[in-house]
Amino acid sequence: MTTPPEGPTEAIARRVSALRQRKGLNRQQLGEAMTAAGVEWNRFTVSSLENGKRQNVTVVELLALARVLDVAPINLLVPIEDQQPYRVTPNEVLPAHRVRPWVRGIVPLPGMDPRIFHTEVPLPELRAWSGDDRSVPEE
Repeated sequence: MTTPPEGPTEAIARRVSALRQRKGLNRQQLGEAMTAAGVEWNRFTVSSLENGKRQNVTVVELLALARVLDVAPINLLVPIEDQQPYRVTPNEVLPAHRVRPWVRGIVPLPGMDPRIFHTEVPLPELRAWSGDDRSVPEE
């Protein structure tokens, strides 16, 4: 049986639920943690997301969720199961293992111009990926 493709909001909802439970947070506590991070959420917002009643998540909410749940944003946005079909756009579905490197800025998706794609990666990141860490910014 083939798993139906998840889009970004469905993937985020599923991962938020799993990570919230793994951290031992109930919906109220996650809402409070989001509010403390500067995003006004409550248990009803969390419930609406996890139950599929909420149709979108803003970028600000995604970043706050990742911060509160102690994960990288990509681990909320794209399924961690390699072969999980993922709806990149309303008209394009790819396996999650192809989408994750694209979101990370490592590999373009099929049909993208790799010259344009790679010119938008900051030079220090390219050097870090190649093992040349002399130009990685220090904290």
